[in-house]
Amino acid sequence: MNFREWPKAELHCHLDGGVRPTTAEELADAQGLDVPRPLRLIAPGSCSSQAEYLAYFDDALAVLQTEEALERSARELCLDSAADGIDYLEVRWAPLLHRRAGLTVGRVIEAVLGGLAQGPITAVAIACAMRHHSVEENVELARSAGSFAGRGLVGFDLAGDEAKFPAERHRPAFQAARAAGLHLTCHAGEAGPPESVLEALDLGLERIAHGVIGARRPEIVERIRAEGVVLDVCPTANWKCKAVASLAEHPLPRLLRSGVRCTVSTDSRTVADTTLSREFELCLSEMGLSEADLARTDQIAREAAFNR
Repeated sequence: MNFREWPKAELHCHLDGGVRPTTAEELADAQGLDVPRPLRLIAPGSCSSQAEYLAYFDDALAVLQTEEALERSARELCLDSAADGIDYLEVRWAPLLHRRAGLTVGRVIEAVLGGLAQGPITAVAIACAMRHHSVEENVELARSAGSFAGRGLVGFDLAGDEAKFPAERHRPAFQAARAAGLHLTCHAGEAGPPESVLEALDLGLERIAHGVIGARRPEIVERIRAEGVVLDVCPTANWKCKAVASLAEHPLPRLLRSGVRCTVSTDSRTVADTTLSREFELCLSEMGLSEADLARTDQIAREAAFNR
């Protein structure tokens, strides 16, 4: 099956995790960055944890500190996604991590939205707060992001090392984002205990990024199903982060059979070294999903899209 020919929606795609390696090297050269070469952009399957996997975003972040770099990478991500058959894309990134060269949060957001607007597909943005940042910083981010609601920025997220930094303390940021008219999602269930998914659910979210570790507890699965929360699942990234021991043991098929609404995404096409078509192929060949199952996940993605 050639899934590149399927029109697809992707809801969980990180800008800094999807930079073209050639572009990253060119940007590093142009900016005169003193970073080891080649840049570390692709995480191996031998990562021991989510924290180790996240380290492979560092070099991409180093080159994405100018408006030109952000705009170019956003545009190219749309082009690469279109080539893979994606016609609707939600791109998430952490604006507070792109201020090393003096950019304001507003200029960071404008650059990314400008790049997305140049792409050949419908692409919108989700601003990520970081778990290790202060509550005050993330509340201010939510307010700044909210000022772009209706202009291509549609959602608010919390990302980072969930094993070390709980989500609950950032409740004020989610409240500020909701008040500003943004849709809410949160990374949870890719590291740490299953209770991290419960903690995220208590924030009043529409979607959860990953959620797979929560599948170990039947009562958590039932709550996700009952509340209609959508899980944006990324099989290869989940395996590389060691949220699952193997793709064959991934809970996605079981979650779908139990009535949980799930979508399939790459998470980070460069860091995970994958494409959405490749994720669909793995779901079919390694995880036991059918083509009908995959069509259902795409339908769910379109129903759960934040651009509505």
